Amino acid sequence: MKPTQKPSTNVNGPRPPRLAGLLGITDLGEVTPAEILRGAACYLQLHGWHQGSLYADENPTNLTPAACAQGGMGMAAFGKRIPDTGHNVEMRDFRRASAFFNDYLNLVGAKPAPTEDQEEWEGPSVGDWNDDPDRTFTQVHAALLAAADEWERTHAPLPVLNLPGGDNA
Repeated sequence: MKPTQKPSTNVNGPRPPRLAGLLGITDLGEVTPAEILRGAACYLQLHGWHQGSLYADENPTNLTPAACAQGGMGMAAFGKRIPDTGHNVEMRDFRRASAFFNDYLNLVGAKPAPTEDQEEWEGPSVGDWNDDPDRTFTQVHAALLAAADEWERTHAPLPVLNLPGGDNA
């Protein structure tokens, strides 16, 4: 029997399909937060945005429920609902994207700063930001895409300088 798929080179075993594959991202060796954030924006655009919980319904047979920003990142990272437990590559990718999105929201002032009596307060979560009654899909979608752009801007590889007389090899 001939194999129908290219064998996985991941030492942790085969990885489940991801939204990234649907977006044409073929190198799943290391998925960046930017790819997860763009995947989340795409997922929300295709399947709907939700407030109040990760997903619009808890029915596990609904494979593509409307989701909040965090739920959309989970769908992009795992290719399914966020699992209850796990310490694998997908969980690492999801946590990195979620942490970066949280930092991005703080950076651009989208989340309120602590008051003087809240020195140790970390501010509202991504979920709190998503669930703000005045929040719109357009704001969430734009923030996910802008955060992805910011990741790529701040994590771009440095160019190689070709200095005269230097050995750049």
